[in-house]
Amino acid sequence: MRRASKDNETAGLIGIIGGVLMLIGGVTGAANWAKLGEIAIAVTGQEYLAIVFQILVLIGSLGGLIVIIGGLLIHEKIMKGDQKTRVTTGIILITIGAGFGLIGLIIFLVVTFMDKNPFINFLAGFGLGFIGLLMTIVARYKAVR
Repeated sequence: MRRASKDNETAGLIGIIGGVLMLIGGVTGAANWAKLGEIAIAVTGQEYLAIVFQILVLIGSLGGLIVIIGGLLIHEKIMKGDQKTRVTTGIILITIGAGFGLIGLIIFLVVTFMDKNPFINFLAGFGLGFIGLLMTIVARYKAVR
């Protein structure tokens, strides 16, 4: 039990740091979901899809924050409560935040390489966001339920 507690403390800290790096690096999928929503509404003519895509934009824009909350839930000394429920919820939140972050990272890469000076922009933004995203993946797999 002590080993699982130590692993969860480490996973929680890695997740928190990864989420902060995602926020600093600007790795979110919000712009992609907004554009996709506009296309879906134009193609289908269904105005109610705007609400669905607004929710996805909100989740996407909060990707790093969702990962931080997941890391807090996984960390043993920060959050108390039933370990299995807390850690499972934290893993789910990290997975959601990392998924939206991955979409944002792909968008960032596409937009960056379309710019006049892609290499400088790539090094400036990709580094922190990519490291943060990798850290969230490590945290998710290191957490013990």
